[in-house]
Parts: sequence; structure tokens; C-alpha cells
Amino acid sequence: MKTLKLTENELVTIKVALFSHIQQMRKDIEQAKRQGKDTSFQEQALQDAQNAFEALSYAQ
Repeated sequence: MKTLKLTENELVTIKVALFSHIQQMRKDIEQAKRQGKDTSFQEQALQDAQNAFEALSYAQ
């Protein structure tokens, strides 16, 4: 595993992009549920994205 050093601006950009992706995933899951589709894979991906977002909160 490699350690990267990011500027504060780069970290914020990544967090904003990930947050936006999480919001879109939530909308997609909601729509899929209304259509009666299986969302288990999407929900797992959402959980992974949320975990990544939380991990970025500890980044320096």
C-alpha cells in the first residue's frame, strides 16, 4: 500500500465528489426499490462509499 500526501483542497475535492456519488447512489436505490428490483448489490456499494467517506474524515 502506498501513502499519498494531499493538499487540503485536493482532499476536499475528493470528499465532495464522493458525497455527490453517495447522494446519486441513494436516489438510484430508491428508484430501483420502487420498481421492485433487488438493491442488495447497490446497498453494499453505498455502504462501502459511506465507509470511505468516513475514513476521509480522519485524513490529514
